[in-house]
Amino acid sequence: MNSVVPADPMNHPASHAAATIYLVSRTVDRLSEGRRIAALMVSDCESDTSKAVRGVHPDVIELAPPEGKERIGIGQVRDVIRSAQFAPVQSDCKVCLIANAEGLTIEAANALLKILEEPPRGLRFILLAEHPSDLLPTIVSRSRLIRVPIASQTQVVARLVDAGYESGPAQWIARLALRDGELDRFLASPADIPQVLAKTTTELSKIDVPGLIDACFADDPVLRRQALLQVLKRMASHDAELLTVGVRMLAAQTRESLAHLFHDLLGLAFDLVRSAHNPSSLADAMADQTREAFEPRQLHAFCFALDEAHRSLAVYGPVEGILLSLFLASEGENHDG
Repeated sequence: MNSVVPADPMNHPASHAAATIYLVSRTVDRLSEGRRIAALMVSDCESDTSKAVRGVHPDVIELAPPEGKERIGIGQVRDVIRSAQFAPVQSDCKVCLIANAEGLTIEAANALLKILEEPPRGLRFILLAEHPSDLLPTIVSRSRLIRVPIASQTQVVARLVDAGYESGPAQWIARLALRDGELDRFLASPADIPQVLAKTTTELSKIDVPGLIDACFADDPVLRRQALLQVLKRMASHDAELLTVGVRMLAAQTRESLAHLFHDLLGLAFDLVRSAHNPSSLADAMADQTREAFEPRQLHAFCFALDEAHRSLAVYGPVEGILLSLFLASEGENHDG
């Protein structure tokens, strides 16, 4: 079994293996992290590094699901194989970056495995995943494993403060469940967080359950968080429309989307528990209202129910049944101990 070592690409040259799997937390911006690692492999100068980090280096192939799709297909892997026939443009090697390696279809993963069994000269692979079990065991066995340390909240806050945020908003942003590229957006264009919060909360107060469910999957991380808080609040009040219309809408989502939703809800629930004892310096009326809607014991029980729902989803239990059990658990019927 491969050993898991600290993430330091400079101490583990690409020449040691055709593929390296970086194990990352869900909170890591995978695309940015992958580009940074790729830059170390293909860059001999500052200009090359900048190109790789921006995703425009000619020798870095970024393999991601096509627009409108959720999986990486076998045709895309075959395109990478064909590209390996051509020499690198600026570097000594080419790098194929797969920032969401779990997105490989079985056929694509098997095609990748064949490449790793007889790797083309000068082609290296960077795969990012949360856990080795998310990938084919045969791919894992032919790759180097490197665990990427989770960036501390202190580090994230420091970056935000350097970008121009005050301490309170910076700490609030650092607690968001951010996805690929979202932290970079906050850093590139500092926002007036109190104003954004107030505007978002007003918008959400005017929408129906279908609009609320759509907002839970929004690209805007602030809107997504506030919508999830609204869902938690409605669950605590046993909202009938959420239990009927909401469950049907959620059941139509992909399992991957629901897994993200459960993860974000669990993070929010724990954040509500923690903030009750350590309140933020940034006023967040929606968070306060949501926390007050739950009894402390009920919120802890709901965290257990969310964890159970996430595990049930992973073993392909019936989606609608999982959702109904979760929503009913908010009434305190389960996990009373």
